[in-house]
Amino acid sequence: MTLVDRHVGRRVRGKRRALGLVEDHGAAVLGVDRSVIDAYEHGTLRVPPDHLIKLSQMFEVPLAYFFPASPCADI
Repeated sequence: MTLVDRHVGRRVRGKRRALGLVEDHGAAVLGVDRSVIDAYEHGTLRVPPDHLIKLSQMFEVPLAYFFPASPCADI
């Protein structure tokens, strides 16, 4: 996967933990196995756009929250 995938995964994991949620909660919201959430958070599996939308709603953040400020940013 790419640096962006890892960055998105770190943002997902960080926000989930900050809200005190467990991986199982995200898995239930997305309708996937907990191992998929783990793969997203470690950047080994790209988060599909529809899942990013659901995660942004669950975390109450804009979609832009998941991405670096600029494509050339040091991620």
